[in-house]
Amino acid sequence: MKNIVMAIDFSKGSLHALKYAVSLAVKSGADLTLVWVDNQVVQQSVISLPSQDLRMEAKTRLTELTVKYASKLGKRIHFKQRKGKVFQEISTVARSINADLIIAGTYGGSGFEKLWIGSNAYRIITHASCPVITVRFEAGANPGLSRIIMPIDNSLETLQKLPLTAEIAANFNAEVHIVNIYQESDLKSVKMKADSYSRKAMQFLQQKEISLVYTSLETDNITETIIDYTLNVGGNLISVMTEQNLTGSSGLLGPNARLLVNQSPVPVLSVVPGLYITNTDIN
Repeated sequence: MKNIVMAIDFSKGSLHALKYAVSLAVKSGADLTLVWVDNQVVQQSVISLPSQDLRMEAKTRLTELTVKYASKLGKRIHFKQRKGKVFQEISTVARSINADLIIAGTYGGSGFEKLWIGSNAYRIITHASCPVITVRFEAGANPGLSRIIMPIDNSLETLQKLPLTAEIAANFNAEVHIVNIYQESDLKSVKMKADSYSRKAMQFLQQKEISLVYTSLETDNITETIIDYTLNVGGNLISVMTEQNLTGSSGLLGPNARLLVNQSPVPVLSVVPGLYITNTDIN
């Protein structure tokens, strides 16, 4: 991992997520680029100033943040200012620097404290050219990653999150929990497909010498089951695909990914299908 983009709007939620981003950049050795977007919704900003003054004040605060974290990251922390639609500008910056990861906070309070990060988090995920980690205000700011929860279903895309999950696990010497997810109504053939993907995931992690735990869970509430499992085993990160094939798939469809981003008490790594590899690349 070489480049991380951090979406920031100076809300408590985004400043909390920034601490997480800094810790992840330190551990992975990546450069960290802070990105602030002037989306001209001045009345919702904690910096209630005309647009030009708003940008100047934002630049001052961005400079202060880079100085603050220079002791940990040195010259590997930078910032950029953009103007336009938040999710588009964040994605554009990430693409321009070939970012490996975007980090964004979700709701960190009420009213104006939500600012644009909370309302744009899911749009950032679905429009980004790279995976996104979302950090809720309730989540810990220090990614002492010891257990990563990776649900596996029967969809064709389910293993595309595996390479990055494995890379993060290797950086933190973390244990990956492969959670084979069934719905109670699934046919035997559907369950067998999910079983096959889980075996491939296990083989991939074993080849990388990454510690793993396997479990299978049958549920009629995917989001609740994953969160409960994460809390029960002390998970620090949940790794999911954002949208998956609706045909014959019982897995982590868009609505479930959205609910996890909104409800998970730990950060969520979201990978959009097609960014990486096909399942045939994992032997």
